[in-house]
Amino acid sequence: MKKNIFFIISLNIFFSQSISDYPYVSAKPTGMVGAVVSEKGDSWSIFHNPAAIVEINDFNFSIGNSTLYGFKWLPYQQINGYLKIPILGRIGLGLNQLKTETGGIILSEENTLSIAQGITLQHDKNSQLSIGYTMNLIQWDLGKSAGSNGDGTNGIEIGSINSMSLDIGLLASLRSKFRFGIFMKNFSSNTIGIESTRQNLTRRINLGITYMPLPNFSTSIMSEKIMERKELQIKGSMCYNLNSFLEIYSGIQANPNRLGIGMTIAIIGHEISYGIITHPILPLTQQFNLTLFP
Repeated sequence: MKKNIFFIISLNIFFSQSISDYPYVSAKPTGMVGAVVSEKGDSWSIFHNPAAIVEINDFNFSIGNSTLYGFKWLPYQQINGYLKIPILGRIGLGLNQLKTETGGIILSEENTLSIAQGITLQHDKNSQLSIGYTMNLIQWDLGKSAGSNGDGTNGIEIGSINSMSLDIGLLASLRSKFRFGIFMKNFSSNTIGIESTRQNLTRRINLGITYMPLPNFSTSIMSEKIMERKELQIKGSMCYNLNSFLEIYSGIQANPNRLGIGMTIAIIGHEISYGIITHPILPLTQQFNLTLFP
């Protein structure tokens, strides 16, 4: 019965909604409720504002793991890294994977391969302006139907569908005090599926402002709007570097009300990050990340 319920949910998602859009990728954005569009470039910039990639000086590699809302049947993994290529400049590569699985059976698997680049448009001692883009290659695999036995052994292969999308980001800073960021998810307005199953991929725009009264302290406020909906989400966050080893951050979101908190610890040149975010109805989500600086 449980497997049948999961299958019904999967079919409902397939025929009535598009592929998932998770706006809290990586541990630090989780703890800051996603209010990072105007923050300094970091390992998660490829997913939240590729324009900030120009501020990432060192090659790094990050891997993250989470179970959404604490449900073991909703595992979420993320891998990304950055490198500098002659002529092209700083490039980011990322991979996200979200599964729905139970009893060893995968009902749905979403994989998104992302390639991003940040480009500096203007830079002097007082201000900086950059633009960035992220190209996403999306694959959505659906498992077998439950079948007559209810366990998928003689179920029907539902198959997979593929799509692409383009994200655009813009970032500006003034005198190392004020920062302004824009991120447009699915700027290219791509769809997924064919004919009667065709659905629009989520289109989202984030606008944020960051104020840094001190070099090691920042506060941000951000609005998030999904283009197909009327609701507007408002998010606020703060981040403080206590010392060279410990960074703490938190955030709060309205509509729906959510609270986030987390920390990053630097150990032997690497970073371990942990963030949690609450939900008004479901259990909280925990996110772990390990970032390596070879």
